[in-house]
Amino acid sequence: MGATSPNLSAISFWEWTLFAALFFLIGAVTVWSADRVPDKDGMLTITPFQTATFVENEETASLIDGLSEFSTRLLFWADTARSPIMAVGRTVKSAYLPFYYQWRGTRLSSPKLDGAHVIDKVSDGYRSLESPRIVRITIGAELSIGAINPVDLLGDGVASIPVVVDNARNTPAKLILRNAVSAAGTEGSPYQSMELKPGQALGFFLRLGPAENTNTRRLVAQVGEQTHEFVVPFRHHESGTLRVEVIDETGMPTPARVYLTGADQRAYAPPNVIQRIVMGGQEQPFPGDCYFHTSGDFAVDLPAGTAIIEVVKGLEYLPFRTTVTISPDKLNAVEIRLQRKANLARMGWYSGDVHVHANLFAEKRITPGDVLLVAKAEDLNVVNVLPCNDPRTTIITDGQYFTGGPDAVSEPGYIVYVNEEMRNDLYGHVGFLNLKSFVEPAYFGWPHSPFPYDYPGNYPQAVKAKAQGGVVTYVHPGLPSEFPVDIALGVADTIDVMSQVDEETSTGYWYRLLNCGFRCPVSAGTDSMLNIPYHLIPGAGRVYVHTGQDLTYASWIEGFKQGRSFATNGPLLQFKVNGHEAGDEIRAENGPLRIEVVGGAESIVPMEAVEIIINGLPVQRIEAGSDPLAIRVAETLEITESSWVALRVRGAGHRLATNDREVYAHTSPVYVTIGERPIASRDDALFFIQQIDALISKMDEQGVFANTAQRDEIVQKFRQGQDVYRKIARQELRR
Repeated sequence: MGATSPNLSAISFWEWTLFAALFFLIGAVTVWSADRVPDKDGMLTITPFQTATFVENEETASLIDGLSEFSTRLLFWADTARSPIMAVGRTVKSAYLPFYYQWRGTRLSSPKLDGAHVIDKVSDGYRSLESPRIVRITIGAELSIGAINPVDLLGDGVASIPVVVDNARNTPAKLILRNAVSAAGTEGSPYQSMELKPGQALGFFLRLGPAENTNTRRLVAQVGEQTHEFVVPFRHHESGTLRVEVIDETGMPTPARVYLTGADQRAYAPPNVIQRIVMGGQEQPFPGDCYFHTSGDFAVDLPAGTAIIEVVKGLEYLPFRTTVTISPDKLNAVEIRLQRKANLARMGWYSGDVHVHANLFAEKRITPGDVLLVAKAEDLNVVNVLPCNDPRTTIITDGQYFTGGPDAVSEPGYIVYVNEEMRNDLYGHVGFLNLKSFVEPAYFGWPHSPFPYDYPGNYPQAVKAKAQGGVVTYVHPGLPSEFPVDIALGVADTIDVMSQVDEETSTGYWYRLLNCGFRCPVSAGTDSMLNIPYHLIPGAGRVYVHTGQDLTYASWIEGFKQGRSFATNGPLLQFKVNGHEAGDEIRAENGPLRIEVVGGAESIVPMEAVEIIINGLPVQRIEAGSDPLAIRVAETLEITESSWVALRVRGAGHRLATNDREVYAHTSPVYVTIGERPIASRDDALFFIQQIDALISKMDEQGVFANTAQRDEIVQKFRQGQDVYRKIARQELRR
């Protein structure tokens, strides 16, 4: 069987898979341009890796890369408009999406793979950017230069000036940018020379300082015989050194996340430290903040004047924000003492992220020691690093760190465990936790690879993981995919309810699984890629697990499987039903049964309400009062049938809930069984039967198999999953 063109308007999960994979990772192993590897030291986004994977034409790839990197670099200035850059991110996707289809071997009804298609999209992207820092040069009937604001310059350094050139002519144009006059009084040598096609816009950063003994630089833009002389003014800043020590509640230096903005509105970071940017690729409302992780103390040169420092450490410390006056030519020392809002470890609760990548694309930039520092800075107790296949080679990136146990860098209170992400785009990506041996193959169903067929399916891979005591969770879940089958057949434990996709959607899927009677614990995995500076923050969505004892990986995994947990991007939850915590079961011979739901939420970000959820429906909403950082819950309810009960927090989006559109937290359920009757929702069971049928249709449209026997073997397993759901549907009818 071969792949055929999908109905893109009808297959929502196929669209989701493409966009998620394109933005986060394209998984394959042999590509057209395997030797075209981006310069990792100057790269901010994942785009250059993606285009190196599946865009054959280097000029086309360079155009897409240039827009992505140029626009993202503008985020280092606080006065850059954020929303146009987020829109540019979508433009970049739409520019290279057709090339991904072609690379996958999928036929489009109206493919646009010509260079003009990319030039138009990239040009529109450059024109849309908004920043007072940009110098705009327009090539029209005449050359024109837009308004030029003073360029900030620290000491005797060199400024990096963003320039956008727009050729408004219907003919090609060659722009030369040079000094107006050289030191000898002759025509200056060119700084930049670039050729533009008709209607094309391009951007670049011009490294420039003032002319000697002046505060300006006179430049000439030339196209053919036309010239336009203009002046770039500079605003000089004296500099001083800021030395910061971050102290925890015990008075000891502590790692943390730091946002630092100088008096020139630019984000700063110490030398030899990765400066990172809060991502906005999933419509997060507050993207673009720049930050870095510190081990506890750092020094950095800043312009004299008022600097803004903000320090964040996980969800149990209050964020700290202050201004500091930087005096020139001085060491300006600041001690920042963080205040604990909560200490869940004292009560046996430890946070974890089930889906983190140290590196992608065969890189070795980030070591387990670097992962540990980030974990400590984010106050994230357990980090599950998931090696996966590299797009350009047969390397399993980070696979060299797999040991079948906690990494040697782990410390008391902070554990790094290298596990595995097994990936197939047809059936869904799966996280294997608590592995003792690596499950092979780690990927299948990728074109141009040693494993091009969509076989053997996820089920037998999950069986291998479960056989060694592994935990199986579907990461960034979507439908149609295989998770309803594997959960029904007992080889998958849950789905990541919090991930880089919309929580409303994934929570809805999770509710349906619970309504079918499956006891799936809540799970959270960010899919953070630490070698990509513009990406998600690990642990910004995390799952807290009650181990009831000191932290070990074994106790954390056991609590995770039992559902003694809650997921959150800010609020910290307490929750009991009739004295039972999440993961417990309450049994009654008959109903109705009165239940007392007690607990609440504390948070470092404002909340709107806590909802009591029973069988997927909010039955009680407790609004935040005068203090949106604390909500108490004490409600008595009556239930008449077997149910699951949980708490959920609602809240508007907040800039410190970095990975998400809204403030969110959700407990795993307490299960209530009345009269030995299981929880069984006919509507939800029928929903999954339909989704499995949709997956089979998707296999027939897009799947690639060596023979029909491979396809039929997998479909037979899918039909077994449907039989489980049919049994569940019949159970409700008998009640």
